[in-house]
Amino acid sequence: MHIAIIKRFPKLGMLWERSHTDAADNYFGIYDSPKLFPGTEKQFIEWEALLQDLDPKSLETFLRKAAGKVSAQRNPDRGWSQLVESMNEVRGYQYAHSLGYTTVHLLDEQAHPFPDIEAYNANGKCLIEVKTIQKSDEELRKRGQVQSEELGLPIRLRRLIKKRYSHAVKQISGHPLADSARKICYMVINLDLRTLLAKENKRLLEVFIQELQTEVEIYYISQYWPAKPSVS
Repeated sequence: MHIAIIKRFPKLGMLWERSHTDAADNYFGIYDSPKLFPGTEKQFIEWEALLQDLDPKSLETFLRKAAGKVSAQRNPDRGWSQLVESMNEVRGYQYAHSLGYTTVHLLDEQAHPFPDIEAYNANGKCLIEVKTIQKSDEELRKRGQVQSEELGLPIRLRRLIKKRYSHAVKQISGHPLADSARKICYMVINLDLRTLLAKENKRLLEVFIQELQTEVEIYYISQYWPAKPSVS
């Protein structure tokens, strides 16, 4: 990672320095010149802004958890999806602040399967678990091809949302403060193109999410469709 890039994006530079910098698949390793492509620069600006919002303790937690994912390109078609999921946890951190919680921390999950985020304000506590739904393997195979809309939520998507939600409920319930805290599953859903093209699917997804949630609320975002909270 070029020194000029580290100076522009100091928090990303810290992540780079914590990672296996010599690994061939290190995400930041190819950026060895001071100039970035426009798409990459936009991504770096967004990620740096996310990390700048973290309090020192949460930043340290993030660096520890995410460092090993900088060189974890398990599937070339999916790239560094685990690193993206770590960044989504920081989006959940920002969401907690947007709800009015003044003290927010990313939790260290080494010893216990706790949720990702713990938040407080004068009115109470909140626990948030962040889950990411990736695009399907079929979508990756069709990348770059012309696709037609497909009405209805795919079975794979519905099953995966249910599975991620169930896991979130379990993690949140294991926290000592779960009984007295507000509980939220923050879900980032990356939809397949053919699902996105059918505008009616936006409503179907909203209905599916509303019917799924129980004592753990669900807030979800998906690309191209504006975020709509299903919590109050």
